[in-house]
Order: sequence, then structure tokens, then C-alpha cells
Amino acid sequence: MSEQKTKTVLKDLLLKPTFMMCEPTNADPSAENENGDLANDFSGEQIDKDKALEQWHGFKDKIEELGGRVILVPPQEGCGGQVYTADPAAFVTDVQLSRGKTPSVKGVKFSALISQFTNAGRNAEIASHSGMIQSYISELQSARLSGVPVSTILQNTKWNTEGSGDNVYDTFRGLWWSGYSRNLSDPRSGRSDIRAHKTLQKLTDREVFSMEVARPFFHIDTSQTPLPKGHILSHEEGITAESFKAMRKRMLESFDLAESEYLIKVSKKDANRFACNLTAVTDTDLIVTDDISDKLAGKLAKAGYRLHPLPYDEMRKGGGLFHCTANRINITGPKGGIANDPDYYNRIDLALS
Repeated sequence: MSEQKTKTVLKDLLLKPTFMMCEPTNADPSAENENGDLANDFSGEQIDKDKALEQWHGFKDKIEELGGRVILVPPQEGCGGQVYTADPAAFVTDVQLSRGKTPSVKGVKFSALISQFTNAGRNAEIASHSGMIQSYISELQSARLSGVPVSTILQNTKWNTEGSGDNVYDTFRGLWWSGYSRNLSDPRSGRSDIRAHKTLQKLTDREVFSMEVARPFFHIDTSQTPLPKGHILSHEEGITAESFKAMRKRMLESFDLAESEYLIKVSKKDANRFACNLTAVTDTDLIVTDDISDKLAGKLAKAGYRLHPLPYDEMRKGGGLFHCTANRINITGPKGGIANDPDYYNRIDLALS
């Protein structure tokens, strides 16, 4: 492969939104807990598998229509929660760039924290998920530029944590929004151990901001969402009052953002529909549930986002929506966030053009 072709391939691998998804062939929310108990307060209804497949393919097609790429994880027999691909791992990529008018790539570091599920029966999903991560890593290594190191680190967590379901990376601020629970004996109250946050911070060299989730919102991505332009989509009751107060201070005040403009509050009705569990394909394009309230849709449109509403109620029966079923593998952002380096993506593009 020529140097120019290699640059083009590497640019796509780093910047083209790429999501890991798994067809809901075996989707069965009632099977998530090996003891037969419901794993969250939202699950219980039987999924219509034909309808689920139709809605899932509609979601996948929309990602691709908006310029994204989908990597398919092979379904495993007996893994009823595997469609929720956000949960087995969390990713971030650090691209080191030179400064100046003609930037160059000095190095690429891809990091992945591999989950340990609170519901032990779901750990079987990790093998096939990890196989596709390795496939993506092979692509990165094949697109290595002359003299540019590409390092990849996959680390298994010692403490329970559930991928990007409970660790959402905020590219604007350059940090993790990480959920945890004090009551891991009941998965409906939360899934992640706060001790895993130190592992994530050390692995990725990125700040981890810990927030205690509040039942029934068992993962942070079910009630709190950092949006690409710095806005925050938040159902206040999805985390504890103490965590909400700390989040508001860290995410708004420390970045000098006006709460009236950047904090988009979500009603209980919208939160129960998983309106926070959306997928940002680009910095502007958001895939949202088709029953989002007009009020919330209006707030997002006013903030400068284009909404792409889709039906996805079958996946909601298992306690998740779009973000839960499409795990972005190539989350790329500078340390300190785009807020402190607004030309970062343009410099990658220029370096690899």
C-alpha cells in the first residue's frame, strides 16, 4: 500500500464514526440474569424478534446513511443481552500530533478496558466482542505510517464495570462520565464498582468523573449524556443529588458554560423512554427515539443538532436504546478535550491528507 493510500485508510480508521453492533438474533432481556431475576426495572416484556430485527436494521442503516461504519459482532447462542454492545468494553484513541502549519501524526494509542459484568452470565459475550476488537486493531496496525508508532492496550478490569454503558467518553471535555453503585448485590440499582474508575483513568490517561447512579437508571448512559458540542442531556433523578450537583459544577462551571444554554434537562417521561440513550453519529447528527417529546426535541434542535427519530421500542424492553446497542470503537479526542483544542480533528485531517 502506498504512503498516500495508507494515510487515507488511517484517516478513515481514526475519524470515520465506527460502531460495534450485534444483530438481535438471540435477544432475550429476561435471560440477562443467570438467577432468572429481572436485571433492570425496565425489562420484562417479551421481545418481538422480527420487529426487533427490523428496527435494528433501520438503526444500522441510518448510521451508515449518516456516514458511519458498522462492525458486526457475531451473535452467540445463549447470550440474550449481546445486542447491547456498549457493555463489554470502553474505548478511547489518543492521536499525538505535531504543532505548526503542517501537522504530522507522531503516534497513535488505542486503549480498551474490557468489562467484568455484575450479571456474571453476560461475561460469555466478551469473547466474540474482543475478537472484533482485535480485528479493528489489525486494521490500525496495517495502516501504520512509516516511523509512526501505533500502540494498542487491552486491559481486563479487576472490578465490575460495564463498558461504555457506564463509562461515556466526553470528547468536548476530554474526560469520562463514569457511573457506579454502592449496592452491587442488586444489578437493578447499578452495575459498576467505583474502584474500576482508577483503572480506567490510568489506562487511558484521561480524567474519570464518577457519578453514583440512582435506581431505576442502572447505567450512566440511561440518564446522562454529554453531547459533542458541550451540551449536557440530563435527567436529574438518574443520579444522586450529590452527584448531580458535582456534575453541574465540573461540566459547566469549570468550562465557563451557561447552564441555561448547555444543560438540557430531561423529564421523567422522556427519561423512561431512554431519550438520553441516543447515538451521536457526527457532531451534529443525533439518532433519537421516535417518541421523544416535542419539548425535548425542540431544545436539541435549538442547541444546533439535527435529529433523526427512529422506532426502537423493542430494544427498550431490555433496558436500553441506541447508545446501548452501538458501541463506538474509534472515539478520538485530545487530552483536555475539544474545548481546549478546537482544531484537533482538522489537524488530523490535514496531517493525513
